[in-house]
Amino acid sequence: MKTNNRLVVVLLSALCVLVIAGIAFFANQRPLTTVTVTHAVVTPTSTIGAGTGTVRTFFIPLDVDGVSADGQYLSGTLTTLSDSVNGDEELRSANLVFVFGNEANQLVVGGISLYPPAGSTIAVGEETVRPVVGGSGIYAGATGEVISTNLGDEGWSHVFHIKIN
Repeated sequence: MKTNNRLVVVLLSALCVLVIAGIAFFANQRPLTTVTVTHAVVTPTSTIGAGTGTVRTFFIPLDVDGVSADGQYLSGTLTTLSDSVNGDEELRSANLVFVFGNEANQLVVGGISLYPPAGSTIAVGEETVRPVVGGSGIYAGATGEVISTNLGDEGWSHVFHIKIN
């Protein structure tokens, strides 16, 4: 009988540990937040260089979840890292800063994407996925990704899927 009681106590203890670990795990899970940003067609404000090392800089006002307001903008740079990927595509690194209302509230995006040769942007209808590398203000501790889509003459959409810690 003592062996069975010990086994029951061990099993119940193990079950309690698993339940507590599960509660702690799910209590720390943050809900996924979606933010949709749109803007007009992008024209670089500056392009320096040619081929590998080209830096394109831009600044453009944003609409956030369909609303335009002062202090909402995207500022960023794209740097060409290689101009001969997959034959003739360019590999570009992004440093994109999305500002929401004032400089305290930002989402920062990095990562790389493939671009058509010598084009200032990805092809119309194409999308690229980049990591959200951080945020500040109401977005402090943000992680996740953004899916950016070139809408042609309608501009761009950027759909953020983020967790805010």
